[in-house]
Amino acid sequence: MKNNTFQFNSHILAAKIKMCVYGSILVSSLVSPMAQAADFSSSYQAYQQAVAAKDVEQTLVHAQQAYDLGKVSFGENHIDTAKLLMNLANAQRDSGENLLASQNYDKVLTRYLAHYGDDSIEVLDPMLLAAESTTNDKKSKALFEDAIEVAQSLNQPLVLAEVYSAAFKHLYKTPLYNNTIKNYGLKAYDIYSQHLPEDSILRVDATYLAASIQFAQKRYDTAEGLFLEVIKQYQTLDYSHPSELHAHAVLVELYEKQNNSQQATAHCIAIGKMKPWSDDQEQVPLFRHHPSYPKSYAIDRKSGWVEMVFTIDENGFVKAASVSDSQGGKRFETESLEAIQKWRYAPKFVDGNPVEAQAKVRLEFTIANG
Repeated sequence: MKNNTFQFNSHILAAKIKMCVYGSILVSSLVSPMAQAADFSSSYQAYQQAVAAKDVEQTLVHAQQAYDLGKVSFGENHIDTAKLLMNLANAQRDSGENLLASQNYDKVLTRYLAHYGDDSIEVLDPMLLAAESTTNDKKSKALFEDAIEVAQSLNQPLVLAEVYSAAFKHLYKTPLYNNTIKNYGLKAYDIYSQHLPEDSILRVDATYLAASIQFAQKRYDTAEGLFLEVIKQYQTLDYSHPSELHAHAVLVELYEKQNNSQQATAHCIAIGKMKPWSDDQEQVPLFRHHPSYPKSYAIDRKSGWVEMVFTIDENGFVKAASVSDSQGGKRFETESLEAIQKWRYAPKFVDGNPVEAQAKVRLEFTIANG
């Protein structure tokens, strides 16, 4: 959903100007409506130019000027003034002035509700922006619930899917996350899959979210199909999309959990092609098998660490692992070497081909206090 942007209404200003200018009469003690109109038009055009240039600092300056002049031209409570205030709030948000932005989104929402009504599509933009900008999780959840109710009343499935998606993306990161919020993500996917083609970016994004939800719920068969669909669609791009990279990584973990290393290998190689190694980059494993803590050491509350060097082969398997240094005892070394054999990595690529490469890792063994 695109944010509403203020459109300069020359007819409204012309009417105001016409009432105030008669012949050659000059009122030197006041700023003329014609001058106000010219100032506003100049400020708003400067705002639009700053937005187009992605100049955050100047966008904020001219958004503030346009809003201040708009209040004079249209009046404090005019709907066009509210649209100017939303532009200002957007600029404040982008500049990091989050508290001011949140307060202004609330003001905009109040004016939109009064002007358009509770169940109009126009209220959704400020309602969602207010929900996303507040630091009060309960208020955010209530605003999203209101937005969902409005969207449901519109009988426009794609609008409803967008609201569901926005609510899920924001609320899943909060302590309020529950099955209802989880289902927002799944409902968005259901709607998009019914109404949009497979290669629609909105549908692919929703598919990725649904796959992640299913994986977290340990519904691995469903998650597998959804992640494979994400990969299929993003492979058509001429660059590596982060969601495609993550889909491959999750499938490596999924297949290794199912002891299906052969299928995991294809995705290890795919990641290696997407995100090539650099010589100074410490490789992050795609799948870890955690070492067991030796029982006798745990009883004695003994801690330690083990550093290992090893080779990652062309398929992302670990081989030729050895201990380069350690502290705490031989049992830590034994458990570490056993565990590292089960780890999976993305292989290194040179000139388009996977090659063996050296890597290292340090495993810590500690007993939590208490």
